[in-house]
This record gives sequence, structure tokens and C-alpha cells, in this order.
Amino acid sequence: MNSKIKIALTLGLIVLGIASYGYFKAIPGPSGQLGNEPRIEINPQNYDFGEAQFGQILEYSFTITNLGGAPLEIKRVATSCACTKAKVDKETIQAGETAELLVTYDTAAMGDSAHGKGEQERIIYVKTNDPNNPQVDVTIQALVR
Repeated sequence: MNSKIKIALTLGLIVLGIASYGYFKAIPGPSGQLGNEPRIEINPQNYDFGEAQFGQILEYSFTITNLGGAPLEIKRVATSCACTKAKVDKETIQAGETAELLVTYDTAAMGDSAHGKGEQERIIYVKTNDPNNPQVDVTIQALVR
């Protein structure tokens, strides 16, 4: 075999190897993990407390899961109203692990007016280092009587 053919075959194999590596790095592996990036999932996306009495303190725990292959960092948790508090039990979630997002809603915080009674919806904003989904919003609802 002449040297030009050997060089062409060698370069072809190198290009094929690099392309294969890139392809397999980009698709989810057997555990559903995607490369070396964190990937957030919050379950459920919303929760309905149903009917609640004015003055009740309502609590619910959402589960945050890191489906990615790198640590997920919770950068910030905020809420749409001062009547709602939210906190995570850990700010760094390793690949494949979970954390708890505890949400507390004070039905009396808005006062005994039209703003504090009836159908209520609050949003919790979770900001992370997930490059494809840097902010996930979850909601809570209640019918306050």
C-alpha cells in the first residue's frame, strides 16, 4: 500500500473517531444523564391545596432531582408574593440525587380582603446552573375561604 493511501485511511479513521465520540457524548446514557451538565427536574410542577380556611398555614414539599451528569447548583429561590416562603434543604445536588423544596403559604398574610380570599395562585422561581433550563417555575393554588 502506498503512503498516500495509508495517510488518507489514518485521517479518515481519526475523523470517524472524533465524530463518534461527539455523537455518543451528546446523547443520553443508560441512566438518562446527558453529558457533564446538570439537568433539573421538579416534581410535581404544581400543587393544589384545595379549599383552605383563612389563617391556615399550608406547606408542601416538591422534589428537585438532578438528572444530569454534573452537580446542580441552586442559585436562588424566590416567590411571587411575600405570603409564600420557599427553601431548599441543600444548595448543591449531585448527579442522580434529590433535594426538597419546602413551600409555606400563609393564607392570612394578604389580609382579610379580596386579595387574600378566593382562588389564590403563587409562583416559586428556582434559578440554577442548568444551562438548558436556568429557571424552573412551580405553582401552588388554594381556594381560601
